[in-house]
Amino acid sequence: MVSGSPVPKEALEAIRGALSALGLELCRAEWKPGGRSTLTLVVDRPGGVSLADCERASHAASAILDPLEETLPSYLLEVSSPGLDRPLFTPAECARFAGRRVTVRLHRPADGTSRLKGILEEVVGDRLTILDEDGKRRYTIRFGDVKLARLVPEL
Repeated sequence: MVSGSPVPKEALEAIRGALSALGLELCRAEWKPGGRSTLTLVVDRPGGVSLADCERASHAASAILDPLEETLPSYLLEVSSPGLDRPLFTPAECARFAGRRVTVRLHRPADGTSRLKGILEEVVGDRLTILDEDGKRRYTIRFGDVKLARLVPEL
């Protein structure tokens, strides 16, 4: 279950499986309560996500969620791509993008800085190694110390 979400964990796992069958990865699911609650699904695939991919993901998720209509509060389903500056939510996602430029904000400073920008050189377990943009300094940090990690768009 998504934190604070009335959507059952089993339904989210079924959505993950349905999206996987479409060649899509469920990166994140977020429930935003309110007058009109929103369930946001962020999907990705190698090469990026098209509008058609988001539409197919929406139909697949709706097919799983619609039978739960009587148990869920009224909500709006949104499906989107993670964008060019994709956030990285897990060490596995970081490993997938090793070699790419990233920006990282830390919960607390490491070696005097709480913001890093550079090449994500490698990921070993829950440890990330980032070479700063000058190529002079390497930082090895625990993923648990990361507040936010994002890819730097390559245009």
